[in-house]
Amino acid sequence: MIEIAARGIVTGTASGPALLSAEAVSFLGDVDIKSGRVVGDLASVRNASLRGTVLIMPYTRGSAGAWRFLYQLFKHDNHPVAIVTNAVPDPSVVQGAILAGIPVVCEPERPIEGEIANGQRLEIAVDGTKGVIRIL
Repeated sequence: MIEIAARGIVTGTASGPALLSAEAVSFLGDVDIKSGRVVGDLASVRNASLRGTVLIMPYTRGSAGAWRFLYQLFKHDNHPVAIVTNAVPDPSVVQGAILAGIPVVCEPERPIEGEIANGQRLEIAVDGTKGVIRIL
């Protein structure tokens, strides 16, 4: 098992297969709430399902309503179980993650894209401001 330290944003622990997006995913417009599939023009994850995944992306694209769409994904059981970003996430995305109980980490201590492949099992654990990405 490999551990990578990261900044904890939303407390919790979750595990699932990695879904790597080269682009920022907007929960408002890029994702169909009822299916959890990426419908936006995002070449690296188009038609992929977010359900049960650890979503890894460079940064988030939020809007005032992003929290509601992330929370609705949760209510439809189509949400990612955790979110990892290189940059600090948008506050609206953080709000939705808090409401849905989705752990969020950002700013990993080193680039993770080269170490993690799509489908690889990960565990994200956040305790306060300390987070860890575990490659299982």
